[in-house]
Formats: sequence, structure tokens, C-alpha cells
Amino acid sequence: MRQYSSESGDLHVPSDTNYLLSCLNDMQDIGPEEFAANFEMAENGLQRGRDQDKLRFICLSLHAGADYQQFKEGTKVLEQYIAEHPNSPDDIQGFQILVNRLDVEMMTKWSAWKSLLEDKKELIAEVDSLQEKLEQDQVLIEELQTQIEQLKNIENIIKSRETEQP
Repeated sequence: MRQYSSESGDLHVPSDTNYLLSCLNDMQDIGPEEFAANFEMAENGLQRGRDQDKLRFICLSLHAGADYQQFKEGTKVLEQYIAEHPNSPDDIQGFQILVNRLDVEMMTKWSAWKSLLEDKKELIAEVDSLQEKLEQDQVLIEELQTQIEQLKNIENIIKSRETEQP
């Protein structure tokens, strides 16, 4: 992760929120394999219990390649991190508010997606039912057309007999 230098040239350690935002920016373009490898390393790093490892895990849990379970694990680590640092500046707590808002939006999107899937299933069943009804109607139409042709033939036979009789 990048380090930032102050104007005096001394090494400056970024705030937790700066670290998270910079990490998100640095990681946004990594591919799925690289993400998976980084996430596994970050997950293993949590065992050490260092703040830097926790922040890296939180960062990767917010990556676009993270699944919902990884995201939720990251939110738990963020909550734990804030609880362990009660004197944290307001910015990390504001960051948590954004993460919670993201969680709500993800759940809303998932719920809407699930609803759309259910609607799709119902529509597919309705289309199948209508397709079956159409096929039955087509068979009935063919039968009726055959009967009409038979009646026309009978009518023609009757007409022909009427004209043949003196």
C-alpha cells in the first residue's frame, strides 16, 4: 500500500479511512484471480490480529469482485475494528455508515432481483400454459376445418343428387 509523505519529508501514515479509500482505488482494476489470491492472503492475515491486516481485509471485502458473504465478513471486521478503537476519528465511523448503506442497497437489489426471478417463473409458466392452450386450439381448428370440409362434401353430394333426379 502507498505511504504518504508530509510536507516536512517525514513519513506519514495515512488515517484508517485514507488507507481504506486508497486501497479501494489501488485494487479496483485487479482481475478475479488476483482478487481471490489477495483476499485469501488478507483472510489469513486476520489471524495475526494487526490493524493493517484488518484494514486490508475490509478493503478487499468492499472490492467489486467480493461476493456477499465476503462483504458481510468485511463489515463485521469493520465493526470490530471500530469497537477496538473507540477514539477513532469520525471519518471511519462515517465510512461505516457508507458501508451499511451499501449493504442496505445490496439487499434491496437482491430482493428486487429475487422478485423479478419469481415474476419470470410465473410468466414462463403462463406462457407455457398459453402455448399448450394454443396447441389445443389449433388441433380443434383443424378438426373443425375437417368437419366443415365434410359438410361441404355432403352438401355437394346432396346438390348433385337433386340435380340428377327428374
